[in-house]
Amino acid sequence: MKKIDFKISLFLSFICFITGFFVLPYQLHTLQRTLPNQYNEFIETIPLPMNLLIVVISFQLFFISLVLSFIGIKLARRTGFTLNILTSLFNKEKGSLNKKAVLLSAIFGIFIALIISGADRFFYQYQIPLIGENTPEFSFLGLLVGVLYGGVFEEILLRLFFMSLLVWIFQKIFKRNKGYLNNKYYWIAIVISAALFAAGHLPATEMLFGELTTNLIFRCFLLNGIGGLLFGYLYWKKGFEYAVLAHMVSHISLQLLFIPLFY
Repeated sequence: MKKIDFKISLFLSFICFITGFFVLPYQLHTLQRTLPNQYNEFIETIPLPMNLLIVVISFQLFFISLVLSFIGIKLARRTGFTLNILTSLFNKEKGSLNKKAVLLSAIFGIFIALIISGADRFFYQYQIPLIGENTPEFSFLGLLVGVLYGGVFEEILLRLFFMSLLVWIFQKIFKRNKGYLNNKYYWIAIVISAALFAAGHLPATEMLFGELTTNLIFRCFLLNGIGGLLFGYLYWKKGFEYAVLAHMVSHISLQLLFIPLFY
């Protein structure tokens, strides 16, 4: 099992390595479009050549995801979480998708994209002027980063590693194995990881809007927290792969469906 777990970790971290080549270009593109003055200041202060910096970021994502995914897989196997599809793939066994779980993941992903885009389009743009001034546009880089960074790296960090770690800690504290741990502790882990996921977006929110008001903080936790709750539920009830799928579908739906539909 150790070899299988390492192979899964290596596979996931390789995806994150590839992701690193798109993250910085997308961030710079977004910064240039929304905050051109800060973009110019950032470009002037970059300590390394751009191409080298991109490679450095890619290797950082690779090593971080390799370590966290390997630990996360070990914790997941001890806490009742599953990675059946990936395990079957590297065990060279025939594994099948749960069609109902795939459908649920797709529905969750579309719903999350609808909430995120709809909240800004029909409510927050009238409450926060800067949102109305920056109309979302389709971005191929945004699609790639959303699918790969959001769908894979963030799920490794927040579900596979952090959520599994929290449940494992609960097991140790209450001396329960995965068959006897009360469901409320899984929900606590889901909520905490979702809150952490939302909080991770606060620095970007502050940079974009120049401040953190109560309204902006609530928006950040609402729009990002909903996704975290649903991804966490899928990880718990269906498996890691379905949380990844839902996260990917949310970004695909946002870029290809709701941005063209609403704007």
